[in-house]
Amino acid sequence: MKYVWDLTNKKTYNNRVGHYKFKQQFRFVARYADNIKSYLDIAGGSGRFAIPLHQQIPEITVLDINEEALSILKERDRFIEIICDDFMNVPFSQTYPLIICIEALFYFQNWDIFFSKINSLLSDKGRFVFSFTNTGSWRYILRRFRHRNREPLAYTEKSLKELKVILSSCGLEIDCVEGMNWMPLPLSSNSIFVYVFEFIEKHLKLNRWISQSPWLMISVKKK
Repeated sequence: MKYVWDLTNKKTYNNRVGHYKFKQQFRFVARYADNIKSYLDIAGGSGRFAIPLHQQIPEITVLDINEEALSILKERDRFIEIICDDFMNVPFSQTYPLIICIEALFYFQNWDIFFSKINSLLSDKGRFVFSFTNTGSWRYILRRFRHRNREPLAYTEKSLKELKVILSSCGLEIDCVEGMNWMPLPLSSNSIFVYVFEFIEKHLKLNRWISQSPWLMISVKKK
């Protein structure tokens, strides 16, 4: 399958909505990047997060199933370690103070096994940061209603309540959570109104309205 490079594809990240998403996600991730020496990026693609984080974290490992994505990453930064495989199949020999998985959690079918493996890979004071689709939000419910006659997507989606139960059973707990992506625009939008909605979201502090935020950025730690 042809890999779409995130920096050139105008339907994903190279547009105003994409720039907004990356800024919000990176800001959340970066708060855990101070004074650590290594981190693992699950489904890290061509380095959207790994490359800017490499400025402050010396040892970075990016894992992805797409060989072309990792090839692009190596062209951009040859000092980042890459693993081309399914995360669930890879044996790791170390733990990490930071692990991230952005916009990819829904590809994993068994979250109990997934989060148990995350627990085993986190250092004692480590954090796992991931993005989460809020199935209780207004936007998710509206989307499901609009597409009610379509075939369901092969994604794993659970409620925040269900997520907390799984985390607890795997020895993890939520450390921090913030909402994002309130703007009523498609992800491919390059509209100038992105800046307007971003301003509204910020100044109304909608990121604190967790129950209705369409997307969530979540950090978890060991219990």
